[in-house]
Amino acid sequence: MAEYTLEVKKEELDKKIKELAEKYRKDVMVPGFRKGKAPVELIKVRFSRELEAEGFQEIAGAKLEEILEKYRPFIYAGPDVLDVKKDEEKGNITLKVVLEVPPEIGKIDYKKLSRELPGGEVTEKDVEKELAKLREINAELKPVKRKIKKGDSVLVDIEMDDVKMTNYSLDIGNDTLSRFVKGMKAGEEKKEDIEFPVKFSIPELAGKKGEIRVRVLDVKEKVLPEIDDEFAKNMGFENLDEMKKEIRAQLEEDVKENLEKKIRDKILDNLLEQFDIEPPDSLVRSLSVNMTKSDAEKEAKRIAILDAIALKEKIEITDEDIDRKLNEVAEGKIDEEKLSGYRENLRPVLIREKTIEFLIKKVRDEDGDN
Repeated sequence: MAEYTLEVKKEELDKKIKELAEKYRKDVMVPGFRKGKAPVELIKVRFSRELEAEGFQEIAGAKLEEILEKYRPFIYAGPDVLDVKKDEEKGNITLKVVLEVPPEIGKIDYKKLSRELPGGEVTEKDVEKELAKLREINAELKPVKRKIKKGDSVLVDIEMDDVKMTNYSLDIGNDTLSRFVKGMKAGEEKKEDIEFPVKFSIPELAGKKGEIRVRVLDVKEKVLPEIDDEFAKNMGFENLDEMKKEIRAQLEEDVKENLEKKIRDKILDNLLEQFDIEPPDSLVRSLSVNMTKSDAEKEAKRIAILDAIALKEKIEITDEDIDRKLNEVAEGKIDEEKLSGYRENLRPVLIREKTIEFLIKKVRDEDGDN
């Protein structure tokens, strides 16, 4: 919240009242005078209350407009009038107003802002992980007569209370059900008391407790292919090196897409550590519609600090920038009558995006100097 005291001095008001009296003189009918011929001083006396009220409104309005212009387009609430007082001795009138706007912030420490930013390098280990996934996907399933062990793929019938699951495919890992069937063979049946975790991966069994009956229908082991040129050819590549290059390129593209968001989020979190502010109430209320209060408070702080930086650094966008964005989103289908409203709603959003881009550039420049 920002509180301002506006003062309208007697000299300012007297001058404005005279201007208004002269303005209305030509249209005012005063007994004893032809229309437009009454003396200005007489009009000032006869309509003193109305002229003073209008004069004060115009002067105070202009002073308030200067303040509002300083914060546009980031006025979250207000202005609200708290108090109006007139100094009977001096004739000055003071007006107290409050509005919810971004906070005043000090100098930004870009070294702190760049702390622990995520990196975007794709390593050989990342490529190997992707190869392992492809190997798993392309594994051959071979029937076996031995006992079930980790890594096998089995078909089972399951009965527990009102749950009946037939021909259920289960990949054996370390979960509750996998531990239950390990050591069994195809054709065997087993029943026992069991308790499943509330967040168990099979929704029908999650949180259940009691006797379970499981019959193993089929057991297959996964035979993983060798990662070599032949495997790469089966996947549509000339050789393994070409396949690795393509996997790396795809990973780098994915990292690039996700990295920008991670960097933005980390910079915003670092800003929250650097500037301890109270979240604007009106922002918290509007954001709370779609998120928890704590998340809304955090997001409101982020927005307020971003807006404060935008004002401090005089970051602006043009109507052309807004229209270009509108055309991207609406594919050129814009109601001309609503264009002004669209622009005003989109302006703060685009300024915030530009402010984040500004911060990212500053952080990278800072890193480059070190």
